[in-house]
Amino acid sequence: MTQKPVALLEVGINNIFAAPMRYYVKCKLNPQARAKLADSIKSGNLAKGKVFYEGMQAALRGATIDDMDTVHFVEVCYCLEGGLYPMAMESPILKEYFDSIMEVMDARFRDKCTMECEACDCTRAIKLPGKLLIEKLNLKDVLNEKENDTKRFIDFGRIVLNRRKQREGIDALKNIVDECTLSKTIAIIAGAAISGLFAIFYDGEYFRIKNIPDTNEARQIFDKIGLSINDSVKSVKENTRQSLAGNYRYSNIV
Repeated sequence: MTQKPVALLEVGINNIFAAPMRYYVKCKLNPQARAKLADSIKSGNLAKGKVFYEGMQAALRGATIDDMDTVHFVEVCYCLEGGLYPMAMESPILKEYFDSIMEVMDARFRDKCTMECEACDCTRAIKLPGKLLIEKLNLKDVLNEKENDTKRFIDFGRIVLNRRKQREGIDALKNIVDECTLSKTIAIIAGAAISGLFAIFYDGEYFRIKNIPDTNEARQIFDKIGLSINDSVKSVKENTRQSLAGNYRYSNIV
């Protein structure tokens, strides 16, 4: 599938309690709620105060709508790993704007997933059908944000990471410290996955360092470049084993 251009919006990660998964969601738009949805996206009030606020804003700003008024988007969700059905916490918010949630499916096979959704571009190539939702809702201000590079949310799963720049392990993390110190490279986010710690950096392009051992040395390096990690690789694995995802036959938990 070819990649469709999507608005780049600035990430915010908070209150994460388990390993995530990316879902492809289809919702039938409620015609009477069209204006309400437009206002909620434009004002930034949609899902405000919820743990999934940033993810839902990014997902709907990058969503498309087809000729049948079906809205298509990809969103990171933690519900399955928390012992709930996928998109369980998001559903009450979505039902304020949509007649029905028609389909929720894995955006990627779990046996190929390391559950590092905040720093993985695995869904970058998914082409969503129809036109951009923000265009259909006539959200010119939101479109201008993209054009003027006034970024508010980013879904890294929908951007292109430069795989040639991607590196792995503690040595790669050590080597990037000087780049960050000289301000040539900016550290964006970091986190823990079942395969190790990971981080996203930006030097004009986004790239990732992954599979970093979860050691005191690694965490000291993250502190030095201004990144913090709330979870640990061990806690992510344990949370996922104890959740519904632990019993899922495609789950890549080690």
